[in-house]
Amino acid sequence: MLSSYADIRTVRAKKVGMGFVNRSSKTSSNIFYGWKLLALISFMGSLNNAFFSKGSALFLLPVETSLGLSRATSSLIFSLARSEGAVEGPIVGYLVDRFGSKKMMVIGTVLAGIGFVIFALAPNVWMFAVAYLVFIAVGATMGFQHAIAATVNMWFSKYRVRALAIQEASGNLGSMLLIPLIGLLIAYFSWRWAAALAATSYFFVILPLSAFVKSSPESVGLLPDGADPEELNKIRNAQQQGLSSSASRTLSYYDNPDFSLREALLTPTYWFLLVGTMFRQIAKAPIQVHIVAILHWKGLDVATASLIFAFWLGMNVPSKLFFGFIGDKVPKQVSLGGGMVLYAVSMLVLIYGASLWMFLLAAFLGGLAEGITPINWGAIGDYFGRSYFATLRGIINLSHSWALVGLPWAAGWWFDRHDSYFMIIWVSFASALLSGIFYVLMRRPKAPRRLEETRL
Repeated sequence: MLSSYADIRTVRAKKVGMGFVNRSSKTSSNIFYGWKLLALISFMGSLNNAFFSKGSALFLLPVETSLGLSRATSSLIFSLARSEGAVEGPIVGYLVDRFGSKKMMVIGTVLAGIGFVIFALAPNVWMFAVAYLVFIAVGATMGFQHAIAATVNMWFSKYRVRALAIQEASGNLGSMLLIPLIGLLIAYFSWRWAAALAATSYFFVILPLSAFVKSSPESVGLLPDGADPEELNKIRNAQQQGLSSSASRTLSYYDNPDFSLREALLTPTYWFLLVGTMFRQIAKAPIQVHIVAILHWKGLDVATASLIFAFWLGMNVPSKLFFGFIGDKVPKQVSLGGGMVLYAVSMLVLIYGASLWMFLLAAFLGGLAEGITPINWGAIGDYFGRSYFATLRGIINLSHSWALVGLPWAAGWWFDRHDSYFMIIWVSFASALLSGIFYVLMRRPKAPRRLEETRL
């Protein structure tokens, strides 16, 4: 008779070939391998973030000029590439959960590397589109957007949100350092040389490093967070005598139920999280693309507006670290709902602001609100376990894929006809409030009946 949810996960891990070994979770250097792995995949992710996620802004104009494209054509290809990861999310998520994040990371790295080789040699728009949409976008999102998040979720439980925050913040920081270098390479040589550098990085830096990636701690005989199995067993054995609050909290991190995909999809909590995330993206998508234009419409020159946008982006690093620290301590619905209230307030300041300081305040609040992203994804692991994290995350990404492309276009269409961004900002404000409401409605789901029956 299985006595705890951890026992169930142990049996399941053995079935899928991830042997659970009852030994210390520390390495010989007394540092949990998960933290070393986090540093490794954060570095790998920062390279991908610089060349793919943020690099498209640098490639846009030179590719357009070199291939003789219209702004609409080049923008469409880059926009589709960014949104493609959301569309393919459920499929890639299933593959990550089925075969492990390491295999998907290797496949994604190879695809992205091949794509950048084709991109560097592309003679026309068709090869450009094939390179970016078939190879680069698929590989980059498969190997990094989904696989890295799944790896972090597998290796951390008590510190899950903190680890996700460190990974995302380091990706942004890495981009801030690499983007100027890529820009100089494009300016002094060619965008083709920058694409070749990207291919080289995927094949000769990221791919070799992926050999050190382990999909789960159980695969090397460890527990999430470096937890001591002997200590956990003592706590479990003492359950009948009653546990202190700290002991109960410790046990809750490692004995949480692991939901099946169907069980998770049948809970109201998952759909509150999905709808809350969808409205969060509706609030963000048009503002992120048009913020410089909005500030210019409000009376700032383009250079000053660009600096405020840079400040907004720069807030991503400290805000994610801040929310990462509190995200494992404060209930998820409180921190997520509070973050969206901050974003809604930033939209109000943007609407009524008329001075540089007010716009800086809007950027500060908006950038601070961006820090809840790791909590958003950490909630999946906390509520539903580790087995179907990538699939559940992929379905949520799919729910707002239309917003990533459609809403920035709609904002531009509205401005062309009304010469105003007021309606767009008000929609973002309302969407932020709706997002916060759905987040606050979330509650930790009850364990599936099959697990409750097994415990009896």
